[in-house]
Amino acid sequence: MADGRNYWILCSVVFFGLGCAAYFSLSGRLMVEQSGLAVILSLCGLWISRRWITAFFTCLLISSFCFGILVASIHVEMAPSGLLTKTLYMTEVEGDITLLEPQGGRTRITIVPIRIDGLEQQEFDWKVRMSLPGGENLTVGDRIVASARLFPLRAQSTPGDPDFSRKLYLDGIGATGFVFGHKYRVTKAADPGVLQPLSQSIEYIRHVIMQRVDTVLSWPESGIAKALIVGERGDVGAKTAEDLRKSGLAHLLAISGLHMGLLSGTVFFVLRFVFAAVPAIGLQFPIKKWAAVAAMLSGIIYLGLSGASVPTQRAFVTLIIVWLALLLDRRAISLRLVAVAAFVILMIRPDAVLGPSFQLSFAAVTVLVAFYDGPGRQWFDRTGERSWLFRVGIFFIGLIVTGILITAVTAPIIGFHFGRISMIGILSNLIAIPVMAFWVMPLIVATLVLMPFGAGALPLWLMKPGLTLLMQTAAIAAQQEWGLWYVSQFSGIFATGAMITVAWVLIWRRNMVGWFAVIPMCIAIAGQVMYRPADMLVAGDQKSWAIFDQSKDQLILPTGISDFQQSVWMARFGISDDRKDQVIRECDAPVCSAVIADKRIVVARELVNPFYACRHADIIVNLAHDIPRDICPEKVMAIDDDQLWWQGGVAVYGLNTDTPSFETVRKTAGDWPWIIIGGRSPK
Repeated sequence: MADGRNYWILCSVVFFGLGCAAYFSLSGRLMVEQSGLAVILSLCGLWISRRWITAFFTCLLISSFCFGILVASIHVEMAPSGLLTKTLYMTEVEGDITLLEPQGGRTRITIVPIRIDGLEQQEFDWKVRMSLPGGENLTVGDRIVASARLFPLRAQSTPGDPDFSRKLYLDGIGATGFVFGHKYRVTKAADPGVLQPLSQSIEYIRHVIMQRVDTVLSWPESGIAKALIVGERGDVGAKTAEDLRKSGLAHLLAISGLHMGLLSGTVFFVLRFVFAAVPAIGLQFPIKKWAAVAAMLSGIIYLGLSGASVPTQRAFVTLIIVWLALLLDRRAISLRLVAVAAFVILMIRPDAVLGPSFQLSFAAVTVLVAFYDGPGRQWFDRTGERSWLFRVGIFFIGLIVTGILITAVTAPIIGFHFGRISMIGILSNLIAIPVMAFWVMPLIVATLVLMPFGAGALPLWLMKPGLTLLMQTAAIAAQQEWGLWYVSQFSGIFATGAMITVAWVLIWRRNMVGWFAVIPMCIAIAGQVMYRPADMLVAGDQKSWAIFDQSKDQLILPTGISDFQQSVWMARFGISDDRKDQVIRECDAPVCSAVIADKRIVVARELVNPFYACRHADIIVNLAHDIPRDICPEKVMAIDDDQLWWQGGVAVYGLNTDTPSFETVRKTAGDWPWIIIGGRSPK
């Protein structure tokens, strides 16, 4: 019976998450009244079908799905309205600072504005995020006046790009921008309160820790240490960061569940060992619960010191649930607790289900819990009476199995979001994880404990060889081009179907119902087979574009675009860095042309003779000027600055077919309030 309840709880959470994702996949928002009515009707069906288990289970899943839609719609309804729709090139902003984020010599601030020159008071009920130089002396709660340039939330550059504006919107942010130089001043210091001194103290401690790290360690180890201890990644070198990404070790830099788990776990096991070593304490008191409380407190401290980023907050919520389960004498690690953690996080931020951080974290945790709760538990339970050498071998075999499992379940997610999959990560993590678990993180705990007593230099010094080993491992792994697979063919349907398949199999792994996973698997395969990747992309900024000729394996780009934009285009078309010189062809002419499958494509900043182009080209892109609609035959696909301005970026499909087609950001992104194109947002 208990297993049955577990199945139902786990499936309900999965469908709740699917409901959250489905809501944001719509072409426009549903009102709370509409989604609420759907929940009521599904609950009525749940009540009516309570005597028939199959119907009841079906209605339960439908109710969970509708509830996910309702929660997402409530969050959208609570978000701000009347977002900035035009660029304010020179304005003065006055407001109170609510968030400070140091970024390597600059500081990103979030303020609640009380005055924005050029806007009336009733035109903004949202926050502003700005970047400014320095900012070390600023404090949360300060009132600042700054000369700045403000931009509306930016929609995707082209169809299929990540929607970063959605996250900003749900964070309550309605405009972004930057401050001109040092043209800002504090007009009113933060009011002393209960939280303000705490915030100031945390920032001061973070600053002191970074100074101590710089004193003991040299660069680049100091940059890695600061990223791991206080979440400051501004001093991590660009090459080091790229090596970590290519080697599958980028997760080491982002403080998440791994770091929170290792740190609080270190505190838990060390304190439990210390208490157990004293018979007068270990035999009379609940030392396990004492150690769990200390681990929770260490997690809270680490959360504050690391900057409390959103991934760190999610990891903290998950760990709190684990430690609370231990305090309540429940199993600390189970799929049910993973489901509870996911449910709590999605109740707070339903849009998190669409992000790679949430998907990767819970995919990895779920598969590991399912494995080590089943065959893995039996495997390790039989090693108790074996020799220490045998147990060490089993431990490293477990690491390899862990790497294979994580790589297998996260590959579709990584491929969909980032366009490349690190297979070498299985081997690199085999070295990196033990180094982090048994070397670096225990010394981070020792550093934080000893630093108030002036003895933090020794653990930092002992940590340096471990950090060096991590960077060397990343550098060697990154050089193995065979270990990095570039993909451009993963569709959203395939990624979603693959995740549902894995989740269903893990939930029903001991039941015949698990065979129903073949349904989402078939949908995923069919979606992938029918998926057509774009052959040509034109950005909404009316500056950058890309054409991929599959027959010649050639990517045509305009000269002068940034290295970052070039890497974005390469990732979209699945081109690896080592093939860059062979594949990319740059065009520096005012008018660029290409012939793909007997179709002539013309891209220009300004067409001198659009009449000639219309007669001799099949696809015309005029970035800076209009194309008279009456001069081109209907068969000619014409894209001009007017269309790019009002409809956003363009993706062209089917260049190898007789009837190429295109989609715009306006069409694919939907009528959401955060989608601002052409100086207007949906009403």
